[in-house]
Amino acid sequence: MLFNSIPFLIFFSIVYLLYWAIPKEIRKYFLLLSGIGFYAYFSLALTFHFFTVISINYILYRKIKFSPTKFWVGFTVALNLINLGFFKYIYFFSKVLADLTNYPFFKQVPDLIHIALPLAISFYTFQVIAAAVDTYRDSTKPIVKVEDYFLFVAFFPVLIAGPIMRMSDFFPNLDKLTPNKEKMYRASYLLMSGLVKKVLVADPMSLTISPVFGSPAEYDSFSLFIAGVCYSIQVYSDFSGLTDMARSIALYLGFETPENFKAPFFSTSGRELWKRWHITLSFWLRDYIYFPLGGSRKGELRTYLNLIVIMTLGGFWHGADYTFICWGFYWGVILAGERYFEDNLGWKLTPQKNKFLIVVKALIVFVLFSISGLMFRSNNASNMVDHFHGIFTHFSQSLEAMFVGDSNEWLLSATSLFGTGSSFRFQHIENLERIFYTSIALLFFHHIQYVPEFWDRIRKHDLWLVPVLGIITVFLLATLSQDGGEFIYYKF
Repeated sequence: MLFNSIPFLIFFSIVYLLYWAIPKEIRKYFLLLSGIGFYAYFSLALTFHFFTVISINYILYRKIKFSPTKFWVGFTVALNLINLGFFKYIYFFSKVLADLTNYPFFKQVPDLIHIALPLAISFYTFQVIAAAVDTYRDSTKPIVKVEDYFLFVAFFPVLIAGPIMRMSDFFPNLDKLTPNKEKMYRASYLLMSGLVKKVLVADPMSLTISPVFGSPAEYDSFSLFIAGVCYSIQVYSDFSGLTDMARSIALYLGFETPENFKAPFFSTSGRELWKRWHITLSFWLRDYIYFPLGGSRKGELRTYLNLIVIMTLGGFWHGADYTFICWGFYWGVILAGERYFEDNLGWKLTPQKNKFLIVVKALIVFVLFSISGLMFRSNNASNMVDHFHGIFTHFSQSLEAMFVGDSNEWLLSATSLFGTGSSFRFQHIENLERIFYTSIALLFFHHIQYVPEFWDRIRKHDLWLVPVLGIITVFLLATLSQDGGEFIYYKF
């Protein structure tokens, strides 16, 4: 169920009304049943797999709790990675083997084995791994009851695409499951912002750039480059909008969840960007991969290697394709390069006071992000190569120039019979006016996240501001919404 769909509206309306009507003592049990029902709507068969995974992890959690050894925590991590690898990466590994060996069997694996990807497997895998490692690191905390652990993993507001919650984020909420007016107001603001980001910004931008990424060989250099800028706007609005809605739904149920975005495109370095973008994933990679690898404690070269490794793994986590690996490696090299220039050579790459230089550096980081977006969004490795090749070769007149000559002039003239202009030109991206108003929306939502205290001043008017903004939001959604698709991060 998509958060912006009618089935979810019906589902959550029923859950919300019953949740606050039943006694406080049984609300968490009702939420657990709701989470299982939410998952079962996707696939009843895979719900049994989901239930089995949680059960096994709870048994292993108890084992680590009472016997905190490296063997048990390592076994738990390995088991979950095998589960994730089988369902998400078996086709990718067979493709790699086919590319390396050209052996027919590996090429036939997708036809021989049909595997459905379990809903949210990437996100709940990270949650249960974090729970196991945190328990191993500090086994003195009170043991978690079985129903609480199941709810922790199956909590439906954040189940699909995060934020990636840890036990320390989740369990304190269970003592505060009472109605709270301030949370309801805050949830309403988040829901409205999430819907606007998704429906009025991300979906229209998706319609603009999908043809470019579908056939990059047919578009000119400008269109191929600007598609990366457009995708940056889309992916932020889509994922940040999804996070806003997830946090909103959790707040309506009385749960505080961690923020996942803090104006990432106002960052003046790659290091700062990844502290502001998909924050819970960035910190997960830091705490459970980067630090165990040695972090920055084992010399300069090891530090650079660790940065490249964690970002490459982060890219691989996003998807089973060469494009995601390239994306992660790209950012790993940038982060390692920044660290080398700043810490080793003493270059000041991040301006602190000069506002003009701060804006320029933020634009540079945004362009770097947009370039990486071309990798992330490409349908496959071949399209990615065509896309980057086209940026440097697909100039507006390049095709036409190939036909200039005494013997070909008639061919160029004949194309006018099929419409205005020449058929021997690359296509140009359409509806670029969307970039203007979506950029304004991007800056507006970034300002809210960058200086929340500025907007907190209007919170004294919540009583009338929430219903007024709600009416305006519904009007805008009803009049301006276009056909959109699933959230980008639903497939991860």
